[in-house]
Amino acid sequence: MDESLSRVTKALDDVADVGYLWHQGLLNPGGPHRRLKGFHYPISIGEDECTAFGRLIEKFRPEHCYIIGNAFGFSSAYIADVMKHHGGKSCVTLDNQSEGAGEIAAGIAQKLTDMLELTEILRNKKGSAPQDISSTVEQEVYELIFIDGLHRHPQVTHDLEGVLPYCGDDTIVVFHDSWIIGVPEAVQRAKEEGFRCLWVPTSCEMIFATRNEQQFAELQALYPDGIEDKGHRNYFYGWTLYARETVAYHLKKLIGRE
Repeated sequence: MDESLSRVTKALDDVADVGYLWHQGLLNPGGPHRRLKGFHYPISIGEDECTAFGRLIEKFRPEHCYIIGNAFGFSSAYIADVMKHHGGKSCVTLDNQSEGAGEIAAGIAQKLTDMLELTEILRNKKGSAPQDISSTVEQEVYELIFIDGLHRHPQVTHDLEGVLPYCGDDTIVVFHDSWIIGVPEAVQRAKEEGFRCLWVPTSCEMIFATRNEQQFAELQALYPDGIEDKGHRNYFYGWTLYARETVAYHLKKLIGRE
């Protein structure tokens, strides 16, 4: 666990009652993932996926990041903390606070921002993508964009199209949960826009996309187990694993272990 991840996990434990799931990863080795106890949604990215972001930020030193989907702020606090220590200047999140814990989660996200002294770099905003993207961006171009909002088709594609005007030649777009309907379709749309896309076998599978050929080669070196144009995993397989976890979760609640 790197220093930023240690700081964020400790702060989250201090401000919220958190449960864990997928301790060994969901689709691939990784995890664990987090969620607020008493709520099935939202579910955070895995710790392994945080460290994948950490390697990315350490390598490419993005100054500005835009994130769609913030939940209780686990990933955004981590990304902002790493950026803060590697020359980053701003990180903006957009979330409409409608999923699961909703406003409770948003309050925790802001507490994390305050506790970790990230207020100068991390700004959490309420709104929906893609319609509120143009009114919440603070830069003409973002070097890093993370799309992790509502996983439906064509919503993820709409999210991508909403951030395209803020993508430069060196922008890296990251997609999460490549096993869920909507994400592969958005990745295909990114390819049509000239992005090369690298699938990486993290717990819930991430896609790193860039138009810059040299940058893509550097991504391949950074994630040597990544595969270009892998396609998408059978949707049924992913949801079978997820359904098994959901049943286990509700059984734990019934016996009072959650």
